[in-house]
Amino acid sequence: MRVIRRVFINGDAFDRAQALRAVNAELGNQRLGPRLHGEIDGAIRIAVRRGILDNSNGELRLLARSLEDYDRNFLKKQFLAAMGRGWLEREEAIRMLSRWMGYSRTTEGMMAVGKSLINGLIREGMLEVEGRERVRKV
Repeated sequence: MRVIRRVFINGDAFDRAQALRAVNAELGNQRLGPRLHGEIDGAIRIAVRRGILDNSNGELRLLARSLEDYDRNFLKKQFLAAMGRGWLEREEAIRMLSRWMGYSRTTEGMMAVGKSLINGLIREGMLEVEGRERVRKV
């Protein structure tokens, strides 16, 4: 997901064939064989489902540059999907969300958004807390 985000970070729009070639080149490959084609195409589809890319009129483009630009309810769903099942430290859960969404690092702004998401999910009964720092899905 990080490679896909890097390819689209300039705001360029690509058709699927261009996107496949661009991601393949970013991975350092010279040739796009059938196996890589399938894997990269699958990763692009996942990126669209996760809201990293927008697929409109046959063009793929980055949906949001920063985590703060996403719709809050959409991010709550992605946060829960990124978490897995076990107990996690709050900060680790936020880092997992940022990686899930294709970011290479977690900024202070992302931490603030993540903390707010966690508090909202706890209030909604979607997360439970152990001590002060550990959370898991209900």
